[in-house]
Amino acid sequence: MQNTGFSFISLKKIPEFVRQAKRPTTTFKGYTDLDFELAHDPEYIRGIYSGKIKNGFGTTSSDVNESLRYSNASLWHAVELAFTFGGAVCSPTQGFHHARYDSAFGYCTFNGLVIAAIKALKAKLTTHVAIIDGDGHFGDGTHQIIKKLGLERQITHVTRDEMGDGAKPSWDHRMWEQYTKDLIEHTGAGIIVYQAGADAWIDDPYGAGYLTMEGLAHRDRGIFAAAKTAEVPLVWNLAGGYAEDMQDTINIHLQTLRICDEVYYDAIL
Repeated sequence: MQNTGFSFISLKKIPEFVRQAKRPTTTFKGYTDLDFELAHDPEYIRGIYSGKIKNGFGTTSSDVNESLRYSNASLWHAVELAFTFGGAVCSPTQGFHHARYDSAFGYCTFNGLVIAAIKALKAKLTTHVAIIDGDGHFGDGTHQIIKKLGLERQITHVTRDEMGDGAKPSWDHRMWEQYTKDLIEHTGAGIIVYQAGADAWIDDPYGAGYLTMEGLAHRDRGIFAAAKTAEVPLVWNLAGGYAEDMQDTINIHLQTLRICDEVYYDAIL
């Protein structure tokens, strides 16, 4: 995953998605090193910020590294909002699930998914977090950190292996809803962190996709509907998506946003 063209598109799509979404945004503080230490080796963190270790983009750019304090904190801010107001909250971010305890990979430097989950647990907002990773690729970093820190009983991680196997490419939204309903009931999750991965699109150039645009819509609608019915707050982020025409990827994310509106507000706002 070292194609710099894909990397550029991946970074550029986020502000463009926010612009086209036309939604109000909120402000929040960036993470400190102590926040990152909840899921990462302190030596690794110091190595990143001293420039001795390359970040997930393969650089030592101080601008990129400082931006990571805010992209990761955005997910936690969304979790706080979801618990405060209920419903679903979007964090327009990506670049988390390949980051391991002490290493970066695949445009991922710090694992904002696990950090947000741990912060929710420590704040006693919930006793269980479900991370549903709809990215087209396996979230190896998330899996590794959860296991290393012994959090398997407190954090359920649904990976690409579970999301893309069997007949799921042909599932409609009712099947996705039942799948998510069963997950909530089985785990007792008090919040869902959902990576609404655009690279699960079958035409994504990385070749990991398995869902058509209609299939992506069914996935999103089913997951949102199950969380709403169960009254479990949900946070979703962008994740993945590397189409040569950046607008194709943005359209997938905008589709997720529209479906979120339809499920939670019965209308496109």
